[in-house]
Amino acid sequence: MKKILGIIFISIMCFGSIPNANAQEGYESNKLYLDLGIGLPRYSIVNKYYYNSLGYNHYSIPNLRANLEYGFSNVVSGGAFVGYTHNGYKWENAAGQWDNKYSYLSLGARFSFHIWDFINENMGLATGVEQLDLYAALMIGGVVRSHRDQEPTRTITTSTTNFYIGPTLGAKYFFSDGAAVFVEAGYGAGSYGIIGMTFKL
Repeated sequence: MKKILGIIFISIMCFGSIPNANAQEGYESNKLYLDLGIGLPRYSIVNKYYYNSLGYNHYSIPNLRANLEYGFSNVVSGGAFVGYTHNGYKWENAAGQWDNKYSYLSLGARFSFHIWDFINENMGLATGVEQLDLYAALMIGGVVRSHRDQEPTRTITTSTTNFYIGPTLGAKYFFSDGAAVFVEAGYGAGSYGIIGMTFKL
């Protein structure tokens, strides 16, 4: 997972350094935006060290998330999101192999409030960085939590669904006419922090 995050970070730095004199504004209304991101799942680091210290083999995958939003106005966009991650721990003893796996599937609606132009116009910053998009987002949806308890002689599977509301702050930089890199922090779908790519459709 560290290698994956490292590759993405290097890619973002490279893309962000590419000059493009024809880059469009950071955010435009009446456009579709597809976000593809990857982040650390909640509690993954704590769980890893805790269970490994007890002799278990902890495993997990990064949080994967996709958003599709439409720009309703110069300030507001909205759409849907989906996210997935899983983690678990394994161990063996004389009776056989044991495996506890937890999967999280997030689905819901997302509303973003784009504040970069508002800040420039009303606070007189006049930065001239039109490719930048600062925003606050609200994610409303449900999380399907699945648990599989695999024992040597049987497997037990359970599933629950919980409602949640997640506020998020983010920033995007459009390095070309139709693509940007982004970073978000907050109580998003399965992760407190996420980085990725945005495609303007």
